Amino acid sequence: MDDIFITTSYGKVFAKIAGNANQPVVLGIHGWSQRNGWHTWEPMMAPLADAGYRVVCVDMPGWGQSTKTVREMMVGETAVLATLSILDKLNVGKAAAIMGKSWGGGVALELALTYPGRVGKLILTAPAFQQFSLLSHIEQPVLLAWAADDPIIPIQTADKYVRGLHHCQRVEYETGGHSAAPKNAKDFAPKAIKFLKIDDC
Repeated sequence: MDDIFITTSYGKVFAKIAGNANQPVVLGIHGWSQRNGWHTWEPMMAPLADAGYRVVCVDMPGWGQSTKTVREMMVGETAVLATLSILDKLNVGKAAAIMGKSWGGGVALELALTYPGRVGKLILTAPAFQQFSLLSHIEQPVLLAWAADDPIIPIQTADKYVRGLHHCQRVEYETGGHSAAPKNAKDFAPKAIKFLKIDDC
């Protein structure tokens, strides 16, 4: 994996990159707490890179080694535009997928809603998103992972996504807490690769 800094108008963003240049890009976004960062998705990086993807996992502006140069909280439109700025600086017109955990999953969903042409697919684990009535507007295929022992967002919430989204595959685990996908990467990574390789989910 390589370290890079991405200079955006929202801050200098630290990222880890795995995979070769010119491969389809998968961008990983972490959760809200300061314990989170690029390492949230580290267990998924090597498997996805080996499968032919360029995986970029970031510390969003204000987290980890990234600086934040705007006053606005990194939520809503600000978080979406910061993510777009990262993609722009990486010269990525359309990401093969956005991976998002909790808050990062919410950002990924908002990005898919407001800029659908920039996102191919979504890989989400326990996304924090309250606008369930808007899920029907999301056309991108979604792979959703949740753990039965999630102490933050109950696994029953996954039902709302399955009902609301047009194309949603759900994967459930007994353990993994609020990080079902990366904590179960040995099982989940092959499922994510298969999901990414399917042309029409």
